[in-house]
Amino acid sequence: MNPRQIVIHPKEFQKELLDELKYQGAKVLNSTSSAFWIEQDRFEPAWADCVWRDVKSLEFDSISDAQKKLRSIAPRWRYHGDILNRRGALIAERLISKKKREPFLFPGLFPQASDPAFTLADTNLILYSHAISRPTIDGFIPFQENREVPPSRAYLKLWEALTILGDWPKPGELVVDLGSSPGSWTWALAELKAQVLSLDRADLSEELMRHPQVEFKRGDAFSLKPTQMDWVFSDVICFPEKLLEYVQTWIDSGFCQRFVCNIKLTGEADPGVIEKFQKLPHSRVLHLLNGKHELTWICHPKL
Repeated sequence: MNPRQIVIHPKEFQKELLDELKYQGAKVLNSTSSAFWIEQDRFEPAWADCVWRDVKSLEFDSISDAQKKLRSIAPRWRYHGDILNRRGALIAERLISKKKREPFLFPGLFPQASDPAFTLADTNLILYSHAISRPTIDGFIPFQENREVPPSRAYLKLWEALTILGDWPKPGELVVDLGSSPGSWTWALAELKAQVLSLDRADLSEELMRHPQVEFKRGDAFSLKPTQMDWVFSDVICFPEKLLEYVQTWIDSGFCQRFVCNIKLTGEADPGVIEKFQKLPHSRVLHLLNGKHELTWICHPKL
């Protein structure tokens, strides 16, 4: 039986992903070195590095036959090497660009995000998808990092989330960064020319404390009551249930419709709590490759 969904799994969090799939009643048809093949296609697993949805199969007789049949479906393809990687690479030679994946300068739309992807399932069987959940087929986005100014590398999580979303704060928009110290997310938001309200019990870096686009308030992040905002961001260390309760007050208030919040996890991740975030209106829950044992909840009217 051919899969309807291919889940590219994270190296470190396969157990969490399998627990989530079991909780959702998803049947794993096959496990490879980098992916799970799923019988159903009805949800996006949060712990996946990338998800290929509405997977279709294509039989072929030779490498040239495979190239011809794929080209009749789409002029350009992305290839994921897994089973029979060498044979798949030969098929991909005339279908994909030879350009090396260059570091990406945020903000912007990651290139080639619309090209379909394929992999081999057997010697003469291709699995392919037009519905890829991330800008790259394995989830990895190579950013041009700023290694000198930001207080930490945590800003890469924010860049990754916003790149996957395909939207980010615009100049002059009012945003709040909850649990902001030492300030990497605040820095990234200020770089976008947004007006940032930054909340934490501890100060930001000295440079950010003086930044003209940053207003810092000392105190508990969740003490801020919902008010008119263009975006709400949170990297607060707290129990997932507390974050869920807090963001629900914002949703109910109607003061903001765009959120990016990290869900911090301790011990075993509870798939039931993850599902509650997923069921919030206009929501996705993702594991970011720049994140650790945490998930990221994204809420946006476009979702």
